[in-house]
Amino acid sequence: MMSTSTFPLRLSYRDMVIGVAIMLLAFGLRVVVVFDRAARDSAFDPLPDGTDQQAYVWQAGSYEAGNWPRGVFFFQPGLVYYLIGIRALVGHSLGMMRLVTSLTGALACGFTVGAGWLLTKRRWGGYLAGLLLAFYPVTILFSTDFLTESLATFYVALSLFLVLWQREKLAVWRSALIGLTFGLIAITRSNISIMLFAWLLLLILDTRRIRPVIIHGAVSLVFMALMISPITLYNRYAARGGSFPLITDAGSNQIYLANSRDATGVGSIDPAMLTVDSNYLDALLYDIHLNPQRFIELQIRKAGLYWTEMESGNNLDYLKNGEAVSPLLRAIPLDFRMLTFLGWLGVLALIYSNWKGGVFFAAVHLLLYAVVIPLWAEGRLKQPAVVPLILTAAYLGLALYDLARARQWRQLARRYAVPAAVTALVLVGLRWSVDNLPQTRPVASVPADVRPLNVVFDNKLRLIGWRPLSFWPAAERGWTHFLHSYVVQLYWEVLEPVPADYNFYLAYIADGTRVVGFDRAIGGVSFYPRPTSRWQPGEIYAEISGFKLPPDSPQEHTGEIRLGVYKLAGDAEGNRTVLPVQATSPEADSITLSRLAVFDMGYQGTRLDGYSAADAGFGGQIALKGLKMPETARPSQTVTLAFYWSALAEMTTDYTLFVHLVDEKGNLAAQIDTQPRGNMLLTSTWPPDYPIDDEVTLTLPEPPGTYTVYIGWYNSQSPTFDRLPVAGSPDGRFKLGEIHVTP
Repeated sequence: MMSTSTFPLRLSYRDMVIGVAIMLLAFGLRVVVVFDRAARDSAFDPLPDGTDQQAYVWQAGSYEAGNWPRGVFFFQPGLVYYLIGIRALVGHSLGMMRLVTSLTGALACGFTVGAGWLLTKRRWGGYLAGLLLAFYPVTILFSTDFLTESLATFYVALSLFLVLWQREKLAVWRSALIGLTFGLIAITRSNISIMLFAWLLLLILDTRRIRPVIIHGAVSLVFMALMISPITLYNRYAARGGSFPLITDAGSNQIYLANSRDATGVGSIDPAMLTVDSNYLDALLYDIHLNPQRFIELQIRKAGLYWTEMESGNNLDYLKNGEAVSPLLRAIPLDFRMLTFLGWLGVLALIYSNWKGGVFFAAVHLLLYAVVIPLWAEGRLKQPAVVPLILTAAYLGLALYDLARARQWRQLARRYAVPAAVTALVLVGLRWSVDNLPQTRPVASVPADVRPLNVVFDNKLRLIGWRPLSFWPAAERGWTHFLHSYVVQLYWEVLEPVPADYNFYLAYIADGTRVVGFDRAIGGVSFYPRPTSRWQPGEIYAEISGFKLPPDSPQEHTGEIRLGVYKLAGDAEGNRTVLPVQATSPEADSITLSRLAVFDMGYQGTRLDGYSAADAGFGGQIALKGLKMPETARPSQTVTLAFYWSALAEMTTDYTLFVHLVDEKGNLAAQIDTQPRGNMLLTSTWPPDYPIDDEVTLTLPEPPGTYTVYIGWYNSQSPTFDRLPVAGSPDGRFKLGEIHVTP
């Protein structure tokens, strides 16, 4: 059985009236903020382009027009259906719709009053909890907009009320309602439906027999599944035989965005997000492997963003859209850090008197935190956690009141002094982490695989070298597929303290045209930024930089990866002047890191139609697969020799093709030396097994006769011009055939 303690209150009509009055007060406060925003907030109407609330309202309108949804759900559908209902009631006016969402926020205060009564078994416990939620300023703001947080907060308040009511006496119908509520949470904010596990934990703790746990747990799970099932069935239909999600298609990309090597802890698009070629989980694991300490520090910073007063904006900014436009919100001193402090001490107070309830609320707090921390810890994401924090804070308030009223000062100090001090110190440390973590540190030493450059810019800034990274092989092998990324790690140092911040660009240049590139302040690629003006001589800093090759990149064409340094003059972003910084050793505007060619790796290859089959290998590096060559020609005629090549392995050398035309006496009659495609597709940028077609033109001699054609490859950078060996040939030449020159 569940706890058999009876609820000691016999609630009167006066209690109900006070509860309703709290809801009316909450609604009134929210209405005031609606009018404040209407007068001063530019995001009130129309909704800003590209924001989630605009997308939700647009989808509601599309549904009404009969053409939504398309494909599987990406956005949480629960809020869209809620908005459809609102529009059916009050029309399409954004102001009227905001008033209805404000009413939903007020109703959440009503359920919080009921949950407070059930938790504290005191009238004032419910009143205090309801009033805290009514006055909590961030909740007021979110109640006036079209994001999932306000509706999710309502469902969290309802679910806690039902769970605490269920503790009084088990009822199957309440277990069904709990399941339906968690189903609504799942289709509105899927991640916080994890609170169901806290309810199941409480069910186990409060029940002495296994049968009630199985029955009521199963009932809740079944009704939760029933609530979700229409969404899942539609996704199955929309996927048309493919894989489909239970609710939405959002997932691993958001986790990577929040935890990558450059992540800030809030929902900003960082450079790392733009260079993911494989699945996001592999990319995240590789980033963690590169710098595990940074990943740990990032998680600590996100904990600080979550548990302190920080309300980082995402689609709705509490400071910009709230305090800046509403005197009411500015006047209320409550913040999330206060709720954290009071709420966790309230868990301790619960454990002293009702340890099972304390364990339940500790689980709720931690589960809500656990589903936010894999993402970014912004104000809107932690908003639903306000309700359980307020309930345990209200419990603490009454517990402290009882001890003070009984003058049990020693017991009060013994129970709460040390935990309060520890909690305060933890919060201070977490607040420090927001401003200081993750730290950008100099590297202890340059890795052995760094390719040295030692290029000095402006006589003050040295680029020590760079290295390719295994997760992005393009820099190592010199070729890649379009839509893949080119990423390297750069190593810098300053030779003397510099007052200015240097910037750099890393760009792919083909035929003198910048195809794509990456520009950023040196030391500003990864968060926290540490620009060069803060470096000390002798410190070496490494940062990972790169870009993704666009679909219109020139294909089968060798380009250059170039790096340059510059400064920015001027204050305004739009009026800044770019001041190039010369490399002084050696002197140059920019330097070439490597060469790169882009290919469509799905290409199946040139068909051999019209080619004569050939099978010649050159030093295990290059194979001749086919050729076209005339058998007869006229004196002095220019003929074309067409080749079909394939790389047998990754090559690091730019080999030169030679063609020799030998007369009947063995004398060299004509010769051509060229790199493939007229020096436009160097062999160091060939992918293995990819078909490379090429052709050269050859002017035949004037004397008639039979001429033999030989070809081969050599390294023009070698002092002895070493040729690639050919089987059966002592001089590295392969006989193609003969051309008969006749008058």
